[in-house]
Amino acid sequence: MKEPRSYLLTAVGASAVMCWVLYLNASWRGVVDWIVIGLVGAAILWNVVGLGRRLGHTGGGKHVAHLLRTLTMWIVGLMNTVWARPGGGRTWRWWVGAVLLALAVADSVALYRRERDSVDRVADVNGPRLR
Repeated sequence: MKEPRSYLLTAVGASAVMCWVLYLNASWRGVVDWIVIGLVGAAILWNVVGLGRRLGHTGGGKHVAHLLRTLTMWIVGLMNTVWARPGGGRTWRWWVGAVLLALAVADSVALYRRERDSVDRVADVNGPRLR
């Protein structure tokens, strides 16, 4: 039987690819660029939904709320730091975004541990573990 993969780590990898694609084509995007952006976005969405289903199956709504909290911290933190208007300086929004990004990293580590534990609980009954 095939060992299950971590949806969280796969989504993080796809997000890194998305950032790289957006960075490379910042000025002009052609049809191929939009296709790649759409495919990578679909891969991120697929893995986040899979992670939510996996966490919801073993932990219920509490674990899914953890996923939503982490996603919110990532989005708001990135909007206030990386995607902020150029020339805006380091206002209070930038500092709030930096704190949220630091919390999002710590929360993502906790989310990965929670995903690994949920797979291990299922594996005790069914088979292979996530490593």
